[in-house]
Amino acid sequence: MPSNAIAGNILIVDDDANITELLSVNLRSEGYGVVVADNAEKVDRGSLEDVRLVIVDAMQQAYTGMDLIYDFKDDPRTEHMGIILYSTIKSERMVIDALDAGADDYITKPFSLRELIARVKSVLRRHATVRPSSVHNTISFQGLTLDLSTQSAKLDGSPIALSRIEYAILAILIKNVDNYVPRIEIHRKVWSDADEGSNERIVDTNISRLRKKLGELGNHIVNRSGHGYMIS
Repeated sequence: MPSNAIAGNILIVDDDANITELLSVNLRSEGYGVVVADNAEKVDRGSLEDVRLVIVDAMQQAYTGMDLIYDFKDDPRTEHMGIILYSTIKSERMVIDALDAGADDYITKPFSLRELIARVKSVLRRHATVRPSSVHNTISFQGLTLDLSTQSAKLDGSPIALSRIEYAILAILIKNVDNYVPRIEIHRKVWSDADEGSNERIVDTNISRLRKKLGELGNHIVNRSGHGYMIS
């Protein structure tokens, strides 16, 4: 993967050569480095160190674009990357499923190149504040750093004593910086069926504790009725 692109590197996953060629030419003209894959299942997530964004077609292969999104978001090496899914399917259910899976945006074919490039820039701006390390083991927000391998946190270089639950919630929020995460989604990801506190309100209690431990940075965790929690 080339790492000298001015605006960053983008992976396009689509088996339609006409689409990938058109996108490649236009994205490169904007200063992006572009790599193309025609088979989503064969994408090597370990070789994408310099990729900032993935643009993937829903695809009609056995391993679909949606499958790719799930696997990228479950892999510490790729979970930080922005993802845009596009498809000919004009379905509200498809849009919701894509966003729930972890996609940052959904575009219906046919689309204008100007709109696509604008959405690419928007997704990359949202991901700019979350900086993975060279080995993708840490993510940072403001002066806060989370180590994904040790599940520990530091604020301005000093360790913070977080419970397993508090760390898990904070990691979810930072991975979705500037985007609201519904309370039910936080609860589903952090608490298993066997865990204490099946009531979603336990999320509020733990976020309240988390805010206190983060001091002034805790003010960056906001909530909005009907939308959920966000760190911004």
